[in-house]
Amino acid sequence: MATVILLSTAEADQVRGPSGESPGLASCQPVALANGDFYLGVETLGDPNFAEHHALLSGLAQVDFDTVKDLLLAPG
Repeated sequence: MATVILLSTAEADQVRGPSGESPGLASCQPVALANGDFYLGVETLGDPNFAEHHALLSGLAQVDFDTVKDLLLAPG
């Protein structure tokens, strides 16, 4: 089962966009949920491209993806 990090809108805005030493290659893109929150895969914490965000992200709630999958927004 996959684990995800839950983010508020403000937290998502803080980490969204180009990251790391090669911003053209690494971009943090939180995924929107229907309740207004966002999520990122927990793998983001181990990715050196997102090291600048690790302190913030490591302090946020982590849940099993099954907990939030029903809140995914329909594409479009």
